[in-house]
Amino acid sequence: MIGRFQPFHLGHLKAVEYVLSQSEELVIGLGSSQYKRTPRNPLSTDERYEMIVRVMRSVEIDLSKVFLVPIPDTESREESWGSIVLDRIPRVDVAYTNDRETRIDLEAVGMEVFPIPLYRRDILSATNIRRLAASGNSLWRQFVPDPVASFLDEIDFEGIMRDITEGGKS
Repeated sequence: MIGRFQPFHLGHLKAVEYVLSQSEELVIGLGSSQYKRTPRNPLSTDERYEMIVRVMRSVEIDLSKVFLVPIPDTESREESWGSIVLDRIPRVDVAYTNDRETRIDLEAVGMEVFPIPLYRRDILSATNIRRLAASGNSLWRQFVPDPVASFLDEIDFEGIMRDITEGGKS
């Protein structure tokens, strides 16, 4: 399962639970791993790793069955992003995603790809959460697991979002 998790929200948690109900182990690819402190990718790979581990512990998911792997975006059109993914993850039997481009890239390197049931997609969007945080609207907290909200408070997520979006205008 690959995502940017900017930040990890309740829909992501439902996706993790779903994939673990279908599989013995889960590799979570932290996409766009080379970026941080941008409006679309405000959190570093380490910060996303910490968020996800805290959530897994809080819901008692066996961390020995979950592997977190940074996955960078491709920097050139000649480079196969699907191959980049395969080079960085342990061997897997299937992949799960709802992202069209990710599905195409992974199928191109021979992976079988399945969709993930969406949970409250109308409101559970990291884009929405980032926008709310940038504007100082604390409603974003209801869309993330409690350990994520606590961690994001520790690192001043709202301040980070305000700083990188120039006061929440972009």
